[in-house]
Amino acid sequence: MIPTLTSKRLTLRAPEARDHAAYAAFYASERSHIIGGPRDETAAWKVLANDVGHWHLRGFGWWALDDGTGCIGTCGFHLPAGRPEVELGWSLFSATGQGYATEAGRAALAWARETRQPWPRIVSHIDRGNTASQRVAARLGARDTEASPAHDPDCTIWEHAA
Repeated sequence: MIPTLTSKRLTLRAPEARDHAAYAAFYASERSHIIGGPRDETAAWKVLANDVGHWHLRGFGWWALDDGTGCIGTCGFHLPAGRPEVELGWSLFSATGQGYATEAGRAALAWARETRQPWPRIVSHIDRGNTASQRVAARLGARDTEASPAHDPDCTIWEHAA
């Protein structure tokens, strides 16, 4: 079961089929290039399915961010096969620049601590040109290690405080 979290302005909830339109619109846009886009509608559906499936495979994953109007983005943890450590990530589909990513990241990190997740380290892989996400990571207390993950030399690894 995917837990529901609440923050001041957001509900972090299970991604659902009704979120597909928001996923598809975001992944069709040029804004998605930092996370592998643009992608077509079918590929956006696969991302949505992956976000749901990760919870079932790993016991943690991505939440849909709902501001009361519907899905405005995602935030959560993932550990793809072959990767050495859990990554915290966020993507705002709309409502950017309003502090939602930081708010969601704080809620996600609080959940990880409260549920005593057994992760020795939480990181965020952030594209070197993505200054908005770098600011979010810094507000979440992460530090830029200036190292790059092996799978993506265009990113740096930001380490979150334990």
